[in-house]
Order: sequence, then C-alpha cells, then structure tokens
Amino acid sequence: MLSRYKGLSWQIVITMVVLPALLLGFLPVSLHAQSAASFYKGKVVNFVVGFSAGGGVDVSSRLLANPMGKLANCTFVVRNMPGAGGILGLNHVYTADPDGLTVMIAPLGLTEVAQLLKSPGMKYDCRRFNWLGRFNTEPQVLITGINSPFKSLDDLRKAKTVFSTGAEPTARASLAILITAEALGLDNMKVIYGYPGSAEQILALIRGEADLYSPSLGTYLRQKKELRPLLVIDRKRVSDIPDVPALGELSIKKESKDLVEAFLSIWEIGLSVITSPGVPAERVKFLREIFAKSMQDKELIARADKLDVSLNPLPGDQVEKLVKNAMGLSQEDLKKLDNIISVKYKK
Repeated sequence: MLSRYKGLSWQIVITMVVLPALLLGFLPVSLHAQSAASFYKGKVVNFVVGFSAGGGVDVSSRLLANPMGKLANCTFVVRNMPGAGGILGLNHVYTADPDGLTVMIAPLGLTEVAQLLKSPGMKYDCRRFNWLGRFNTEPQVLITGINSPFKSLDDLRKAKTVFSTGAEPTARASLAILITAEALGLDNMKVIYGYPGSAEQILALIRGEADLYSPSLGTYLRQKKELRPLLVIDRKRVSDIPDVPALGELSIKKESKDLVEAFLSIWEIGLSVITSPGVPAERVKFLREIFAKSMQDKELIARADKLDVSLNPLPGDQVEKLVKNAMGLSQEDLKKLDNIISVKYKK
C-alpha cells in the first residue's frame, strides 16, 4: 500500500499518512466528552410518571425535573402515564427510542417485584434499564399499637396467632411483613388483606382489630405516640429509633437468606431514576452526572424539605448492583416467594 509513496521522505509520509490516521482515531475521543452535552442542549426530555398527578412519585419527579433541565440546558417535561400500578409507564420507557430523551422514577419496589412475580402486562427486564441514581428510600417499620400486649419479637414468637393488616399481597408494606415473617420463622403470622391504605391499617392497630402493620419510617414517625415499633426492616438501625433492632442484625433462617437479601436490595433501591435500554454510554454518564448534581441543588433541597420529601441519593452504578442482586433469585426461591404471597400467611 505504501509503494505509492516511494521516493518521498519519511517526514512527508508521516504528514500525509500517519498523522491523518492518528487524528481520525483521536478526534472521536476528544469530541466524546462534549457530544452528550451538545446532544441535550435545547432538547425536550420526557419525564414519565406512572401515576396520576399529586402522589409521592409525581411530586418527586417534578422536584427533579427543573434542576435536571437547567443542568442539561434543556427542558424536562413531566408526563403522567397512570396504569397498572406504574407498569404502563415502565413498559413505555422500556420500549422508548434509545436516545436518552425518556426518563422515569421507577415505582418503589414494584419495578422489581412485578418482574419476579411475572405480573400481567409487565413487558420489561429491569436489569436492562439504565439506572441513573436513587432519589430517596426509607425502610419499613414493623409496628403494633401502643396498647398491644406485644412488646418484642419474642412476644410475637410465643403467641398462638398474630394478625397483620395488608392492602394487597404485593404491596410494599405487605411484602415487608411477609418477608419478615419468613426470615424470623413467624409461622403463626396471618395477614388480613383488603385495607385501603395506611390510615386504615394504623387505625386497626390502635383499635386492637389487628396486631401488626409495616408502614414506612416516615408514616410511623408521624403517628408514633399511638404506636410501638418492634423492628426496622433494613440492614441497619436508623437514628430516629436507635433502640429498635434491624432485620439485618438478627439471625435469619438459613433457607430464607437469599430471599431476604433480595428484598433488602429491592427496598434499598427505593425511588430511583431510569432511562431506556440501549442509550449510548456517554449520554447515560451525562444523565447520571446531572442527576447527582441536581440532588445537591439548594432549591430542590429547600422545596423537598417544605414538602416533607426525604432525600437519600445513591449513584446509578451502585443502584445497578442492587438491581442485579435483587433479580438473582433461584427458581426454588421464586416458588417459595409465590407460596409466601399466595398461600402460607393468607388468612
């Protein structure tokens, strides 16, 4: 190939052949860092919300949209897409063009649980989403009424039967109860389903109609004078109730450890932001960076505090590890999960 350059000095050959080749190799690299920022400038990014306006996920999405848009020099537009408990929105993001112009806060726990249980209508694999980072999370707390005879986990173990409230088997609070019962060997637990929401379930404890419920930490703290916490369903204790043990520090049934670990990961994922599979790596990196910066935005922090929205960010690469951990259950564990939800503890 170089025969055509015969007779030319080596300096000229380098100038005519080698230098252009090097430039062709390096130019894309030098433009790489700028390409994502240039791509987003002036664009419209759809911020999908899988629920109606006014709920917790909707509020969190609107808090994030403004600072992320400013940092990316574009506009993040919140679009509510309610249906199937958030699954409709997840399906939409999963099949959207892989250009990084569609993002969403994945519903708390539902994203992973729906896939594990192969929920009807679910058309995504959460391991293929690009996870940008966690907005917040808070643990569930196993509680009883302040006048309940149960003052410890040992009291629960000694009882003939313990009744817990529940909305539906796959609700976050219900799953927290079920996984805790399985982890600690509380085979005397029975769950009464059909409660509309947390207010009704807390009232059932106060009235003595049921023994246990597992709301979020924030829900418990708002009514703590009428309630007694027995367990934090998390890896570690929390500073708000430091004397209450955490599930992660207790002895867990050997045959239930993988299941418990998977769900601790699911709850740790919390409300995290995703974009579609197949988005170019440099755009994913850019979105992760502006998400992380947005979580430090003073205006966002002030608005979140005013709205009583907790912030507990985690980088996207760490969230991805939690997702992989959560989705690594064996077929045996999946059968066990189905039995736990559908049969074993159902009243």
